[in-house]
Amino acid sequence: MIYKKSTMKTKLFILVNLFTLINIAFAKNLNTENVTANQMVNIAGKQRMLSQKMAKVYLFKAYGANLATLNSELNISKIIFERNLETLTINSDKLFSSVVRKSINKEKTTWNTFKSILNKPVSESNVLKILELSSQLLKDSHAVVVKIKKENIDASFATNPDLLEIIDKSGKQRMLSQRLCLYFIAKKFALKNKNKNFRNDVALYSTFNELDESLGSLLNSELNNMNVEEAVGQTMFTFENLRAQKSEFLDGTASLNLVYNTTNKLTKDFDNLTSKYAALKTNDEGVISAR
Repeated sequence: MIYKKSTMKTKLFILVNLFTLINIAFAKNLNTENVTANQMVNIAGKQRMLSQKMAKVYLFKAYGANLATLNSELNISKIIFERNLETLTINSDKLFSSVVRKSINKEKTTWNTFKSILNKPVSESNVLKILELSSQLLKDSHAVVVKIKKENIDASFATNPDLLEIIDKSGKQRMLSQRLCLYFIAKKFALKNKNKNFRNDVALYSTFNELDESLGSLLNSELNNMNVEEAVGQTMFTFENLRAQKSEFLDGTASLNLVYNTTNKLTKDFDNLTSKYAALKTNDEGVISAR
């Protein structure tokens, strides 16, 4: 049993819901106010992470894991995903071409199919469908990010392309943090049920290594200021919990509780880091001061 103490469950429930209210309020605010190129890339990128997070929760429940936050984590993720879609849709009508709007509509279509299965009672027979649809939703969400970056919103935004790139890169690590946990629970599920269809050892290994390498790249970015470097350091400190047990993690024997908690903390750390990058300012020529 995980999280046996009721006090711990209560604290986790309060923290998760507080985090939700902040995210929902932020998304709602962006529906009605002008947004920056940085914010739009950040919002679109967050959808990639949420696609993996919801699939992860589904597999945890199918596996039989008893975590107090699973239901609230799934419900929260669904709400934020739809809020973000609303934000992207409203602002894309004002700022983007039909190419971006078409890409967002494709993401909506896949989301509706994915959501229809998420809303059904959890069953092992739907696990493979969830994995397939979460991968498709990830692709559709990423396509929106790519198109937003390409159009660079409009001429009224002075945006440094290097800054947009690092916001995207940092934001992608939120997704990889959740995907790391998703592949881990898929492996545990496969080992438990002796079904190789649910495991992907190559993807688990490559996701782990990409996260590890990206942290070093982010630490050495010329765009970093002291606040950003501190956020990178905190993220590296969190990831060290998994690096210290890399062998156990990759063979599926690491503590489920450890992996769940660490990847969720890692996601929050990367979200904080990405927000710091998105808050960096550019001048009229799109030049940013690194220090």
